[in-house]
Amino acid sequence: MSTMRQQEQEDALTLLKRLVETDTQNPPGRESRLADFLTEFLQGTHATLQRIPCRETGRDSLVARLPGTGEKRPLILCGHMDTVPSGDETAWSVPPIALTIRDGRAYGRGTSDMKSGLAAIAYAFRQAARRDELPQGDIYLAATADEESGGLGATAMSPHLPLGTGVVCIAEPTDNAIGISAKGTLWLKARIQGRTAHGAYPERGINAIDMAYELHHGLAAFCARHEDPLLGPATSTLTGIRGGVKANMVADTCTLTMDIRTTPDLPNKAVLAEAKRLAGELGKAHPGLQLAFSVQNDRAAVQVAPDAPEVRLLARTIAEETGKEPVYKGIKFFSDASIFVRTNPLVPCIQFGPGREDHAHIVDEYVELSSYFSSILCYNKLLANYFG
Repeated sequence: MSTMRQQEQEDALTLLKRLVETDTQNPPGRESRLADFLTEFLQGTHATLQRIPCRETGRDSLVARLPGTGEKRPLILCGHMDTVPSGDETAWSVPPIALTIRDGRAYGRGTSDMKSGLAAIAYAFRQAARRDELPQGDIYLAATADEESGGLGATAMSPHLPLGTGVVCIAEPTDNAIGISAKGTLWLKARIQGRTAHGAYPERGINAIDMAYELHHGLAAFCARHEDPLLGPATSTLTGIRGGVKANMVADTCTLTMDIRTTPDLPNKAVLAEAKRLAGELGKAHPGLQLAFSVQNDRAAVQVAPDAPEVRLLARTIAEETGKEPVYKGIKFFSDASIFVRTNPLVPCIQFGPGREDHAHIVDEYVELSSYFSSILCYNKLLANYFG
């Protein structure tokens, strides 16, 4: 079991402090300022740096590459630079855009999701990039913009990464467990056109709100039939509904939105096909009914085998550095992995980071310092393996 020296801990906290206190709340993001700092942080190393612009000004991502001999497949360490907004800052007991150390914890927006993870991989990458010998495989540091929204950074970055041959390790909050699967996401909006009628004669109309309920109920039941051992069942959550004109009129229009979380055995396209099938059945039962769908977000589920070589290597590293057998878990939120698999559906994507998902996006967000330091040791060891 390894430990970080006092000076190393202080350096790691200085790095985390700089990341947290660079405000990248999304919107608007402004991640270029953090990319500027990481560029400065990596100056003087053997890494080559490339800025990747997004469609929006001031939202650059950063790719750093440490070239290797090609004996091992490329390793891509990924972390996003943006955070969710702080919300009502008066509800916080600490300033959200500042690092506060208290009782063995580091508080501040993004400490858990995922600036502690980004700091861990940046710290380890710089250590590796200062070595004079070549690693046995290329090592990348990928710092992305806009992960908390549309994934613009990972989308723009994908052509610049060796996703066809490499392994991706994303430092999302897993509490230093190994995330080997993650749910997919489909945000689906349905627009329903029925037929109005007097509320006293509902049989003369087609109630669009009733149709919305039947559609959602059918999709939720369909999703629930698909269950993963680590992720649990697929889900369809009704997150918005709007319809109706007046208390005594049958609603002729309704719009609903659904947040659908899929499992690896349930492709998003299968859910969309089921939605259209259900719409067809409703249309047959209610002539004149019209339903139209639009997809607001489409991210595939991600999975890697627990006995894959890259997973076994990380598991061995964790055991050696912490003295504990690693835990495998499923991740219910989406990450940049769901963007990368669009380029190569077979790219192995593992998630491993010091934050905790139940500490993300909350008031008084924090990361345990022991978890942060431990993740750095594990990433240091993982990269050291690339030097033989």
